[in-house]
Amino acid sequence: MMPDEDLIQSQWEKHGTCYYKTATEYYENIEKLYQSLNIPDIAAMKSKTKTNVVNAFLTQNPKLLSSAIQVSMNAENQLKEIKICYTLNYQYVRCS
Repeated sequence: MMPDEDLIQSQWEKHGTCYYKTATEYYENIEKLYQSLNIPDIAAMKSKTKTNVVNAFLTQNPKLLSSAIQVSMNAENQLKEIKICYTLNYQYVRCS
C-alpha cells in the first residue's frame, strides 16, 4: 500500500500520531481500510486517465463517494497516486 519506509513514517507522523496511541494501531486500521477496498486492475486498463481510474474504483466500490477519491498523474500522464479519504470513524469523506 505504501512504497517505502520514509513514506510510511511520514504518514504515521502526519495522520496517525494525533489520533492513535501506537503506530501499530494506526497501521492495523489503515490495513483494514485497504483490505475493504476492491482495487481495480489498473495495469490492465487501456486508458489510464484520471476519470477512468476514478470510475473503475467507483464501479468496484459502490459505497465509495466520487468526492472521496483523488487521482494524481505525473507530467507524463502516468498514474502517481490514488487517495481515498475517510473520517476518523472510517466513513468516506470529501478529500480536501
